[in-house]
Amino acid sequence: MQDGAIDMKRAAPLVAVVGLGKIGLPLAVQYARRGRQVIGCDINPGVVETINAGKSHVREEAGLADEVRSLVSMGLLSATQDTVWAVRQADVVVVIVPVIVDEQHRADFAWIDAATASIGAGLRPGTLVIYETTLPVGTTAQRFRPILENASHLQAGKDFYLAYSPERVSSGYIFRDLQNYPKVIGGIDEASAAAAVSFYRSVLDAGMISMPSTNDAEFVKLIETTYRDVNIALANEY
Repeated sequence: MQDGAIDMKRAAPLVAVVGLGKIGLPLAVQYARRGRQVIGCDINPGVVETINAGKSHVREEAGLADEVRSLVSMGLLSATQDTVWAVRQADVVVVIVPVIVDEQHRADFAWIDAATASIGAGLRPGTLVIYETTLPVGTTAQRFRPILENASHLQAGKDFYLAYSPERVSSGYIFRDLQNYPKVIGGIDEASAAAAVSFYRSVLDAGMISMPSTNDAEFVKLIETTYRDVNIALANEY
């Protein structure tokens, strides 16, 4: 960080998870059951109402419904449609909003761009923002960074931390995978990477693999996914 930059508390008391789908909700639960207060953000009012009622709309994960009920009753987990408000409360923001690929193999960033703009509008100095969605290489640094900076009037690497750490889990086995698979982490600078490593160490038991940049971490995810797809294709041929 540059001279005069803020010093973020490494043990952030509140986490905002943006996107409460089949991966986002289990991630929110994982952080909450490690003692973090978590606010989940989703544009779907039905999802928000269901979670605040102590129920889970995600059915694939064993034990998830019980965890949601318990954590909501303890006040550690809640949900909102107001991403700007949630980010204003948060020290860490984890983004798991999907990027859709159309029939022409073009990435549709509409949802995650909108989420990023909302995050930027609520961003405070010292906040750590981490993207977990599978992304084309360069997206975090070259697409999301300008959106965050323009919306917040803050500078990444000086006023807030920005990192990428791909989800490496399978639906139905997310809690198991969070324990077994090392977390790949890349930041836009060393301080951002260190902040992300510190956060994940506080909420996960898995090992950490630090990459030189967000681009490298994004590339790891794409290669890992390609490797799996090729093996599935080969098995299907046989």
